[in-house]
Amino acid sequence: MVFRIELRRSIAPWAGLALVVVALGFLFLLSGPWWKVPAPWTGNTTTTALWLRFLLVFLWPIAVGAGAIQGMRDSRSGMVELLSTTSRPGWHRAVRLAGAVGALCALGVVVVFGVGLAEVLGHGGFVSASFLPVLVVGLLAVVAGSWAGLAIGRLLPHPLTAPALAVLTLVVSVLAWTSIERNVVPFSYSRFELLAPVLGEPRGALVTTSTAVDLGQTAWFAGLAATGFLLLAAGSTRARVLSLLPVVVGAAIALPVFPASADGLLAPDGIAAQKLCDGPICVSRAHEDRLAALAGPGREALAMLAKLPGAPTRIEERTSPASVTDPPARDPGVVYLDFQLNDVLLTADASTLRTAVLSGAGLPTCVRPSYGDLADLGGRMIAAAYFTGELKPLPEYGGSWFRRESSPVEQAWQKFRALPAEVQFARIVALRHVLLTCQGDPLDTLVPGALR
Repeated sequence: MVFRIELRRSIAPWAGLALVVVALGFLFLLSGPWWKVPAPWTGNTTTTALWLRFLLVFLWPIAVGAGAIQGMRDSRSGMVELLSTTSRPGWHRAVRLAGAVGALCALGVVVVFGVGLAEVLGHGGFVSASFLPVLVVGLLAVVAGSWAGLAIGRLLPHPLTAPALAVLTLVVSVLAWTSIERNVVPFSYSRFELLAPVLGEPRGALVTTSTAVDLGQTAWFAGLAATGFLLLAAGSTRARVLSLLPVVVGAAIALPVFPASADGLLAPDGIAAQKLCDGPICVSRAHEDRLAALAGPGREALAMLAKLPGAPTRIEERTSPASVTDPPARDPGVVYLDFQLNDVLLTADASTLRTAVLSGAGLPTCVRPSYGDLADLGGRMIAAAYFTGELKPLPEYGGSWFRRESSPVEQAWQKFRALPAEVQFARIVALRHVLLTCQGDPLDTLVPGALR
């Protein structure tokens, strides 16, 4: 009964509603990165949870600020002295107030994830339990933030406390994001940034948070929540000082556990990234429907490549997150296909899949993901045409840009196919060396002076 009264007379319902409105407004109204490759928020429930953690940059300050507003209620109503004379322990009232605010804030996050789950199911995405650690830590962070706000609002009942605290939390969240966002912004990684619940934008649909991040943040936010609640219930200076112990212990546990570098923040999703193979052809479990489609053209392409020295013998889906600054890793014995970055492969026919395997004579680009590089795309395109006899656009990121600029490559293809067979073979072998070492110009290796 008392809990229901707290729900009605507190800011809790409005705080939860604010979280829902802001999060869904970002996801549905802004053309942000959350619906684009390589990590669409509707493609995998774990990716949905990761995008929700990214949005805590904006949602966490709302929860903290709302808690501070609610924490000032007794002071604003002039009831502090009256309540201090009652015989009921302070934690009795604190547990109902903190429970109402924390529960409704957490419910708001759950509602947003529920909408995301419906979107994943509606788009035929991948559903697994891997999202649970990501979501649970996010919920704990929101509850801890709201309780910390309640405590600060009670201790500092000034009209500027709530807005100042919300702005400070937003600044801290943004700074934490800039440190965590790998290779995008010029700030170095620090373990202290993981004391905020935000994560960088997902760069792949087959990853999740590492165990070190989950365990460290669980310890930290549990300590922060305990300190917030104890400060809210404390009635003496000594009790307030002792209330700081949980947050200190939480930080002492969390900081050594956190990854030493940004490379340890994410790990392969043990379920979605699990490899399923048909002989030498392997795809992730999240894309297992592509295995049957790839098996035939994949074996055909491997047979074509087999005449090259050191030819690849396997085809595997790339499961690591896509880097925005570095070219993809390569292996002379493996042809990697990236269904995350090149989502056209998810619906490609046999001919297109074969072209994807043969591009670059089985090797990926040496340039970072962008709208394309004419020399790189052109060289890998001619390499595929060498085996098939037909010059076709490559099914990959940047293909639409390339189609508008392909005239020089078509001319280079005509010159290349006019060369003697042994010269063509030697240049394809040289192209593989260029793409393995990322030293040289792919198109110029096949047709010297093609772009001059």
